[in-house]
Amino acid sequence: MITNTKHRLAALIGAALLVGQCWPASVEAQVALRGGRILTMAGDPIDSGVILIRDGRIEAVGPDLRIPVEFKVIDVTGKVVMPGFIDVHSSGGMGQANERNPNVPFLSVLDTIDAKSPYFEECRRNGITTAGIAPGNSTMIGGQIAALKTDGTFVPEMTLQRLVGIKISLRPPAGSRMSHLALLRRELNRAKKFKADGLVAAAGGDEAAPAEAESRGEAEVPGDAQGGEGTEAAAQAPTAAQQQEGIKILSKLIGGELLAVIYCETAMDVGQALMLIEEFELRPLLVLGTQVDQAVDLLKVKNYPIVLDTNLVFWRSQPRTRVEEKISLPKVFNDAGVAYMFQADTNPSRATLGSNYLWYQAATAVKYGLPRDRALAALTIEPARALGIDPWVGSIEPGKDADIVVLTGDPLATTTWVEQTLIGGRVVYDRGQDEKLRRLLEQPDR
Repeated sequence: MITNTKHRLAALIGAALLVGQCWPASVEAQVALRGGRILTMAGDPIDSGVILIRDGRIEAVGPDLRIPVEFKVIDVTGKVVMPGFIDVHSSGGMGQANERNPNVPFLSVLDTIDAKSPYFEECRRNGITTAGIAPGNSTMIGGQIAALKTDGTFVPEMTLQRLVGIKISLRPPAGSRMSHLALLRRELNRAKKFKADGLVAAAGGDEAAPAEAESRGEAEVPGDAQGGEGTEAAAQAPTAAQQQEGIKILSKLIGGELLAVIYCETAMDVGQALMLIEEFELRPLLVLGTQVDQAVDLLKVKNYPIVLDTNLVFWRSQPRTRVEEKISLPKVFNDAGVAYMFQADTNPSRATLGSNYLWYQAATAVKYGLPRDRALAALTIEPARALGIDPWVGSIEPGKDADIVVLTGDPLATTTWVEQTLIGGRVVYDRGQDEKLRRLLEQPDR
């Protein structure tokens, strides 16, 4: 009898402990944001609205929603609430921005992401909840791009989509643009042939042998496509398995199955990119350098998604007259009616006060004529659509991830702060608990 009583007592204590452990998790899983002005990016703004969040997803949003008693309420009265910002193209968070081998479609940025990188901390502080992490621009075929949430202990739990596209750059890391483009076209032709042979084989044709040879890594891969002299890549060429994986991935670019993120440094690069897009039926996202304003007439008839350089306004000297000319990329593209998105500069040695803030980029574009609603869309839903992740993020709608930023005021005002950042309905940044910011702003002792 005593033994049974002890067992029952132990069971009751265990159940009580279990309830005690589970209760905080259940509270955090059910959250309501109440009282703020909600910019849903899927319809008209909602004043004094309510967002109900259950298990990391948005359950409902509206002006007069009843909040169930079990929900934890976060009062955001007087604040502006909108979807978390999305950095559509970034090389932040990686141990190395770009592999030294310029032809590595088989490599993924996920293999070099550091979840504890200061980049992700800064993202949360600045309201960025998702980033398209891509290899750098000094490459040819730089590898696989992934979409990541900006909070998590380990990379797998941060990963929203493992493969959203392949990075291609038309700026040669070495040598001439002519040879660089020739090598790139050759690789795309190999991928095109591989895909065509695979389709023939799938249809029961008898022309599958070339593709089979390619997939075994038996096809010749010339040395000049593997890296320049003296590089780490030149010393270690890709294995047959890596070649097989690379050609399979590249073949998905042909016909637009996979996104081709193409960096164009100059106006001439834009013209070449448009020819490649047409020749290989690519689905592009064009990432532009500063010297692309002269190609705006080519871009305005294509309606491809575009990402402007982080240096939106700069001075350029005319080579003959030496006259300085002020160039505003937003004004050039606004006047031409070409839509665009923004990216934040993650290079601390190059970034200026505004180039590393997405909201500042958007505010600058508004200054030069971009409508406010389009500027806010370029921070949220448009990059989500460009990366193909809009079913989950980019707007505040039922069923989407509860990735939300709470702002103290107008999203494009210099006096506005990020009050809170939520990812999956969990507060991952709170300005009131930001010790780094407090130390930065506190008055020195006199």
